Amino acid sequence: MKNCGQASLEYMTMLALSLIIFVGILYIATTLITTSSIQVNVDAAYRAVQDIKESADFIYVHGHPSRIQTNIRIPSNVENITLNNKLIRLRVSVGSMYTDIYAIARGNITSNLGICSSGICREGNYLFVFTSTDPATGYDVNITVV
Repeated sequence: MKNCGQASLEYMTMLALSLIIFVGILYIATTLITTSSIQVNVDAAYRAVQDIKESADFIYVHGHPSRIQTNIRIPSNVENITLNNKLIRLRVSVGSMYTDIYAIARGNITSNLGICSSGICREGNYLFVFTSTDPATGYDVNITVV
């Protein structure tokens, strides 16, 4: 009878160690998944900024009356979009903090975007229209969303 109690104690010890190892692996996997999803959203925001910059530079180089359309994906964690003068900036939430992803265009930019209305930016694919403006206005590129 004494050996039976010892065997059950050994089984409980092995079960406890197995559960501790399983919980550790589960915690590490969850952390990696969360980190990778944040990294994917930041990368998508970086690609969006670069696409906007390249299209604005294309219009600037080709001059008035150039016009192109570009499909750009805005990720879910974008808090603010700024397109003015030569600055293209997306403020992205990373956990409880923010990071700014920006680029500087060649020409002065003016924009009328309806993506971030009332402080909420909606994720999705948007059709951006880049138009060269008359040089007398002081701006080189106008960006709108269709």
